[in-house]
Amino acid sequence: MNVNSANSMQGMINQMRIMASQSQTQSPGIGGVNQAEGASSFGEALSSSLKSVNETQMTAKSMAEAYDRGADIPLADVMLSMQKSSMAYQATLQVRNKVLSAYQDIMKMPV
Repeated sequence: MNVNSANSMQGMINQMRIMASQSQTQSPGIGGVNQAEGASSFGEALSSSLKSVNETQMTAKSMAEAYDRGADIPLADVMLSMQKSSMAYQATLQVRNKVLSAYQDIMKMPV
């Protein structure tokens, strides 16, 4: 893992922490977060994250296609957008893997 990918991952982690703290301060329930509000805020956070990754991928794809057509886009910008897209996708996969692993661990617990 190079320095840029580590910085990008750290930035995404910081964004997730900020979103988590915002969701806790925005939904005052009895003893913390109301269950329905917590579920919707997690769903909204997940949805917005996936939309952001999708937008990043679509931007990279459109820049690559425009470059292939001969548009006046620097190759460095195209490659940078493709790397951002790749990093966002990899981070999403890692989050998915961690959530799936946590779910499997919970399901293995004896009741």
